[in-house]
Amino acid sequence: MNIWIVCEGEPLPINGLNGRLMRGGMFATQLALLDYRVTWWSSTFLHYEKKYISDELQTILVNPTLKLKLLHSPNGYNKNISFKRIRYSKDLGREFRKQSRKEDRPDIIYCSWPLIDFAYEAIKFGHEFNIPVVIDIRDFWPDIFIQPFPKRLQPIVKLGISCFLRRKVSYVMKSATSVVGVIPKALDFAKSYGRVLQEQDHVVHLAYDNTPVLTEESSAANFLWENYGLQKNKCIVSYIGSISNRIGDFDTLIEAAKKCEDPSVIFVFCGTGNYFAELTERCKDLKNVIIPGYRNRAEIQALLKLSTFGLLAYRNTDDFIDSLPNKFGEYLSQGLIILTSLRGASRQILEKENCGTYYQDASSLLECITRIHYSTLEKEQMTQNALNLFHREFDASQVYSDFYKFLEATAYVAKNKG
Repeated sequence: MNIWIVCEGEPLPINGLNGRLMRGGMFATQLALLDYRVTWWSSTFLHYEKKYISDELQTILVNPTLKLKLLHSPNGYNKNISFKRIRYSKDLGREFRKQSRKEDRPDIIYCSWPLIDFAYEAIKFGHEFNIPVVIDIRDFWPDIFIQPFPKRLQPIVKLGISCFLRRKVSYVMKSATSVVGVIPKALDFAKSYGRVLQEQDHVVHLAYDNTPVLTEESSAANFLWENYGLQKNKCIVSYIGSISNRIGDFDTLIEAAKKCEDPSVIFVFCGTGNYFAELTERCKDLKNVIIPGYRNRAEIQALLKLSTFGLLAYRNTDDFIDSLPNKFGEYLSQGLIILTSLRGASRQILEKENCGTYYQDASSLLECITRIHYSTLEKEQMTQNALNLFHREFDASQVYSDFYKFLEATAYVAKNKG
């Protein structure tokens, strides 16, 4: 089967680039290993690093069954929500429209949402050549565009956005062969733009590939954390992700660390981002905080094996309140008890499955850590519940295997209809 992955903004499997593969990347590489012919449409601009790897269209053969088509836009952006990024989206859509006609036609197209114009052109291509298109909703564009504006201006901005973009968004949502999403709210989003949900529309969680790293990589990673003084007998509370103050609620974490008088509790804030320098400066005198910067997959896996708790320390903005980010499954894979500041989907799942808890502020965060850490039976039960939930709903080997079968069946039905 020939499949196109239309997915921008994720790390790419190119030598010399950092970043662990995310959902689209995992789909592309795993499908290629299963002997599908895969073309991954992405961009020469790296979303997380905010830099280019080329100033022109690139075609890269990763292996005999996986090809990267990296489209180029001159409108690289610094802010994730910005007018320049909207222009960037339009550029990629226009380039996809031109370049897609030069490639062998696929049996099915999997397209992640956003970007709006990328998805819009993928749907148009699918209609033109009778090819099924599956839209995977991960972010609620354009609804989140109003967030940077003052509250008093948001109704006006929302009206303007609706005038300019609603037609395209509605076209995509109504016309997709199937709509999937990482949480149930994603399907509600599709409905809000006119889609009548169908049997093939469903939730596919952001799953995590828990394949063990190589022994030599694991040994080096363990040595790193030993040098930081981390041991299994400590109560390690880990945050893995972007160090961005717009996304992460680091004020609460810092306050909790300052208030914490238990010497066995250590906070680890792992990652990089535009708030990294300020976070490091604010925590420089805190002996119970470690900020090791960006770490590779082996080092993250080793850290989580040592940890008791995993932090989902996000602000309750419209685009995050109901999110289940990549690290949700990653924490569960090692049996971590998840502490979330989010009031939406993550809290509901954690409380239902008894494998984590919600905290409101620094005091309640510390109370959760202390209570669970010193209640051995509760801690062991929550750890086991986390592992059970992972294997049932967030293990990539199962979740994505089922999704690949779904893509294959969708392509088969479309082909036989034609």
